[in-house]
Amino acid sequence: MSDEDQDLAIEQDTFKILIASDCHLGYEETSIRGEDSFTTFEEILKYGKRHEVDFILLGGDLFHENKPTQSTVMKCINLLRKYCLGPKPNKFQFLTDPELIFKHCLNKTVNFEDPNLNVEMPVFSIHGNHDDPSGAGQIGSLDLMAVTGLINYFGKWTNLNKVTVAPLILKKGSTHLAVYGLSHIKDQRLSRLFRDGDVKMLRPSEIDNCFNIFVLHQNRAKHADYSFIPENLLPSFFDFVLWGHEHECRIHPETAMDKDFRICQPGSSVATSLSEGEAVPKHVGILHVRDCRFKLQKLKLETVRPFVFDSINVHDNDEIKINPMKPLAQSIEAYLDEYIEHTMIPKAAEQLTGHPKQPKLPLLRLRVFYTDDDEKIDSFRLDQKYVDQVANATDLILVRKQRTTTKKEEIYDLDDDDHVVMQNALGYGEDAPEWSRTVQLGIRKYFGSKDSRKQLSVLSVTGLNEALALFVDKSDKSAFEDLIYHQMNEAQKYIETKDLDGPEDIMEVIDNFRKEREGTGDLEEEKVRRFLDDSDRATQRRIEDPIEAITLDSDNETQSNIEEITTTGRGRGRGRGRGRARASRARGTSGAAQTKPTASVTGNLWTNELTFVKSTPAKTAKKTAKKIPVQSTSKQSTLPFRSSKKTTDTSELCYVSDSD
Repeated sequence: MSDEDQDLAIEQDTFKILIASDCHLGYEETSIRGEDSFTTFEEILKYGKRHEVDFILLGGDLFHENKPTQSTVMKCINLLRKYCLGPKPNKFQFLTDPELIFKHCLNKTVNFEDPNLNVEMPVFSIHGNHDDPSGAGQIGSLDLMAVTGLINYFGKWTNLNKVTVAPLILKKGSTHLAVYGLSHIKDQRLSRLFRDGDVKMLRPSEIDNCFNIFVLHQNRAKHADYSFIPENLLPSFFDFVLWGHEHECRIHPETAMDKDFRICQPGSSVATSLSEGEAVPKHVGILHVRDCRFKLQKLKLETVRPFVFDSINVHDNDEIKINPMKPLAQSIEAYLDEYIEHTMIPKAAEQLTGHPKQPKLPLLRLRVFYTDDDEKIDSFRLDQKYVDQVANATDLILVRKQRTTTKKEEIYDLDDDDHVVMQNALGYGEDAPEWSRTVQLGIRKYFGSKDSRKQLSVLSVTGLNEALALFVDKSDKSAFEDLIYHQMNEAQKYIETKDLDGPEDIMEVIDNFRKEREGTGDLEEEKVRRFLDDSDRATQRRIEDPIEAITLDSDNETQSNIEEITTTGRGRGRGRGRGRARASRARGTSGAAQTKPTASVTGNLWTNELTFVKSTPAKTAKKTAKKIPVQSTSKQSTLPFRSSKKTTDTSELCYVSDSD
């Protein structure tokens, strides 16, 4: 066989996958940096086109907002149409039943097999924490992109009690890929699911030598206990993990802790925070997979805005020229001015690649530590001086008082400027209790006071915090309203189960209701989350609405009594008779509202076999179904490697090469 024929045979058996993550389209859309995310996203798509990759695999946070503006969506659609559509046939087959993988989508098919589309370069993506679904129907921005047929959205999971992940089985020549995707779930919850063995990965039992890829979007660094996903919790049978969410570019595959698989963290393609991790040069990669071996080719992004991060401790800095005739702060300010102009700006100039679309105004962040108050400077003058020379003049300098890092604080990222800004705004010290560092913990402490006047009765602190998180993180404006109606309904149903001798007993019953709820701990938290995550919660509210039910009752005395209870949560009722009878009349003849259960994957869907569809690369090829048994295990830490899998020397398994 000639070298040319051999190269062709290798090409026919090798997957070429462009991997990227955290594109954050629409970040700072209305500022001078508004086009940065789109410019770099276009460069990524161009890389895919130039290198003729089989598909693009994204690790979440395609959009910066859960509900991006119409302008952001329009620009994204335009870029995907421009670079992903085309007449060339796909060179690989999609074997999994699309009804299984895309069950959450309106169009339950992989886009390159859609007869109405000509997709040349498919894009597969999970969602992240920025673009995760919310509100009625649990619809997010990626659901909209899936409807257009421009993105294959997989890994969406709404049952938060048990997670079962089916892989995308792809075949090119003699090479099989199994791509597992799990979109963002709150780190504490997912960590608990992994520890409890409630995360299952389905594996095709009839395919030997399958290369297994896992895509997730979670905290990798330990910021606090259980607020990250330890690498050693992931199943052992994975070969390659694409880790999204963390913005520092660590494109070179790293061996996982106590595992044999490799982790690749592409990082973000646009800087969304002025932290040290964002200043690392940004790359994407092309993953080459043949049989069970891979190599990673890293590609530097040349359209990224230059960014220089630096830190200075002024207390023991011998380079500061102190003028005894002037305040110390003025001498420090003069030194910082010179440092920015002669050190940081030249470093930013070195990052200019010559790409015509690369922004020229750099991002600079100088973190200044001081010890004594007379060393503290006012950065306003310097900010104004460089307003035309940097893109972030208003927050170029960050002044921080030197602090002693305790052992407990070492788990926090000290470069997280948002954390510092919040610390300064709230005015808490280093020894302040953890509750004061977040609004949610502040709410929990306030309402957890022994002062009965501060304690909630009908509403729960857990419910308020979960609704607040949805309102802030996902702009879910109905979260509070739905929660209030739901918990009012729960309290009313509890009252119905009790025999009351008079209205004076109602507050005692409500107090018992609160105490019983507090005693359930994690069960109450899970119950609230399950309700707020339910896509039909708005419908439930209309069914359960206690006030709406009350208006149907002609007994004005009873109506007044229950209105006072449900709207204030305190006070004594004025009605006569037993609470159960009057509450039942207020709710109608049925006595209790019917609540639609949370959807979950049960029944025969995950029994002993997965349905795969064999197809040819041609877009009009007929699909024939074949039943392929799968193995499912719940104890992920003990999953073995397949004995038939090929093993190679580590140096041959993975290497990194630079390419333009």
